Amino acid sequence: MMGANDVHVSQDRSNAWLVTERGRRSEMARYRMREHAMAFARAVAYGRRAEMIVHEIDGSVVRHARSTLTYPTSLS
Repeated sequence: MMGANDVHVSQDRSNAWLVTERGRRSEMARYRMREHAMAFARAVAYGRRAEMIVHEIDGSVVRHARSTLTYPTSLS
């Protein structure tokens, strides 16, 4: 079930990676690198207790539940 706070990552026609909110046309952020867009989207989704939804180049959609958006509690 998609929530209103879900964060989406997708690539636009200019090959930029966009981070957007569900139901909003404006982007939250735009990145040249997918990894940077994913890191930003992960942090936003984690903070909102939302899911991160990635729209891959091949058309597939990967949902990341909030419980999978974890960060290490300590660095060794």
